[in-house]
Amino acid sequence: MAAAAVTLASLAALLEIVGIAVTIADIRAFRERLAGYLERSRRVYASAGLAAAFGVALDLTPQSQTLEQRIEALEAWRRGLPDELRQRESQLRDRLTSDFRGALAATEKTIDDQLKGLREYVESSRQSFWASYRGPSILATGVLIGLGANIVSTLHS
Repeated sequence: MAAAAVTLASLAALLEIVGIAVTIADIRAFRERLAGYLERSRRVYASAGLAAAFGVALDLTPQSQTLEQRIEALEAWRRGLPDELRQRESQLRDRLTSDFRGALAATEKTIDDQLKGLREYVESSRQSFWASYRGPSILATGVLIGLGANIVSTLHS
């Protein structure tokens, strides 16, 4: 009976050591997978933005024009100014709308890429019950066998 108690105690100690080693190895593997996920390259998408700033373009008149011709050109420009301003306002609104849509689409692509990476990480982390709890299970088995060894030793005494 003493030999059985010693054998059980030795087996228990071995299982406890193996259980602790497997648990530590699993924790290290998890940390490495997490570090790999955190260090993975990220894509950040950007929109083009506004291509150019708007400015008022004035036609310069050559000095060879008479004063009356220059005044007439200036009056014609002044008459067309409200239409030109409306046109520029419409162009600016269209450009801002386009830029906003581009920025929104780029942000959406960036977030989608990050969510895709997170999904891949979570799916690769899924494990069976045995793979998730093998270290603690081996350790618990060792503790139970150690308890059995103590009971056998006590009964033998």
